[in-house]
Amino acid sequence: MKKILLTLAAVVALSLVSCDADYKTKGESFAKQLDELCQKQDSAAVLELDKTIRDTEAKIVESGDTAAFAAFTGALKEVRQRNAAYISSLKVKQGIEKDTVINEVIGDVMQGDMSIEAVTNSVDATIDTKEKK
Repeated sequence: MKKILLTLAAVVALSLVSCDADYKTKGESFAKQLDELCQKQDSAAVLELDKTIRDTEAKIVESGDTAAFAAFTGALKEVRQRNAAYISSLKVKQGIEKDTVINEVIGDVMQGDMSIEAVTNSVDATIDTKEKK
C-alpha cells in the first residue's frame, strides 16, 4: 500500500512539473509570435494574440496553479515589456479607453510581469495615440 501511495505521489508531482513546463513552452511560443507580429506591425494579429495570451493567463489564474502562471508569464515578460507601448497604442486605436489600457498594463506591473519603464512608455504611447485621434 505504501509503495502504491509513493508511486501515485510521484506521478502527481511529475504531472505538475510537466504542466508548468507545458505552460512555459506555450509562453515561449506566444512570445516568439508576438515579437514577430509586432516587428511586422501586423496590428490585427498582434491584438488577437494579445487577447489569446490574456485569456490563457485568466484560465491559469482560475485554476489556481501559481507555478504554471509564473512559468507562462515569465516566458512572455521580456517581449511584452519591449512591445508594451506598441500594443497599448493599438488598443487605443481600436477604441479601447485609454484608462482601461493603462490599468491593464498596471496590472501586469503588479503581477511582476512588467517594468516601470514599460508602463511609462505605454502611458506615453496611449496618450499620444489618443491625442492623434
